[in-house]
Amino acid sequence: MGRLGSSTLLSLIDLATFWFYWDFLGLSGFLTGVAFAVGKLVIAFFGWYFGYLSDITVSKKWGRRRQYVLAGSLLLAFSTVMIFMPSYFISVTDEVQLFTYAIFFISLANLSYGLLSTPYMAWLAEIVSSEERVTVSAYQNVFAMMAQIIGVPLGFLLPSLLSTDPLFLGLLLGLAIFEIFLYMPAILAIKEEEKPIPKPSVRREISILWGNMNYRAWLALQGAMSIPTAVLASLVISYLQKVMGLGDIEYLAAGGLMLLLTIMLFFVWARISRKTGKKKPLVASLLVLMASLPFTLVFGQPILDCIPRMLQAILLVSLVGTGISGWYLLPNPITADMAQEDELSKSEARAGSYVGLVSLPLNILQAAARYISGILADLPLAEGQTYSRGLLLWGPMSSITLIPCLLILIKYVETDPLKKITK
Repeated sequence: MGRLGSSTLLSLIDLATFWFYWDFLGLSGFLTGVAFAVGKLVIAFFGWYFGYLSDITVSKKWGRRRQYVLAGSLLLAFSTVMIFMPSYFISVTDEVQLFTYAIFFISLANLSYGLLSTPYMAWLAEIVSSEERVTVSAYQNVFAMMAQIIGVPLGFLLPSLLSTDPLFLGLLLGLAIFEIFLYMPAILAIKEEEKPIPKPSVRREISILWGNMNYRAWLALQGAMSIPTAVLASLVISYLQKVMGLGDIEYLAAGGLMLLLTIMLFFVWARISRKTGKKKPLVASLLVLMASLPFTLVFGQPILDCIPRMLQAILLVSLVGTGISGWYLLPNPITADMAQEDELSKSEARAGSYVGLVSLPLNILQAAARYISGILADLPLAEGQTYSRGLLLWGPMSSITLIPCLLILIKYVETDPLKKITK
């Protein structure tokens, strides 16, 4: 249930913050990209480190994970509110002040999410049996998708909400309190079993993780996938507004449709994965995403004037929602399976390190992707248009980056590692 709160805040940060600082406050696309890049570098390190730290923590009162979940939920709530409140504390017309403010609180939000999510997700491999993991993961994803119902429309509504500061501030504070409240049941009720604690050695832990060839390939895939997904999250609002020309209600409807399709496809991919394993639905979803993104070159252009803009937007978000849904659903259970396989073979519980180390390639390459998004946003105007040509190019460029992702997934990643143990 906790993911409902944190995923709401995270979806708002991922979807709306780039637009907020670049488009609304006027910070250059380059500096906005740098602020995001630094934030991702922060979580790249601390996401793994907090997982490792919780693995070796010994506390009779708190266990291994709960204290980190509590501190992370409090800090994430605070930093999210601060991200969207610069006008209360600095002059937003001063670019140096605005950039400094953005880089600090975006970095703090990323650190907070690493502090919260890595120990929390490690519980999936530790307190849930392998037979129940698919069901528990399904519940987690349902709550995460419910969070999108709040966070995504809020992100799409941000341009309208910012015209009424008191309402927006009240909404932000309410979401922050809501996030903290939803983690309380887990913090208060979960009782951890005693697990064999790894020896406290960073070098040893990294050596063990890196020695797992399947996990190594999984790290490469997670990092590679972070590029197209981060670019999409950064630029999709501006694309729907500026290229597709959608008004407030129209692009809110488009965002809601993408969310609805993602939730519906969650159940389809889950059912397929139970029958065939996780690889086939994951490959299918990425193929759909790769085929749909190049349409950003033609949707909203004169060549398609015979088709209503809203219909074009519906088609695009339907395809993208179908493609992205599989990637939202399956990575966490795959990582948990890899962590359990390691525990069974080595008799040491290091789920925190398995969950956390994923953040290193994922967030380093997300940082690069946010930087690239800033460069794309600052490209010269498209011919005869008032928007950057980067808002046309991000789709096909992201589609190209999905090719190596598919190759790694198909050839090198075993998405169901526990099967070879149970055989």
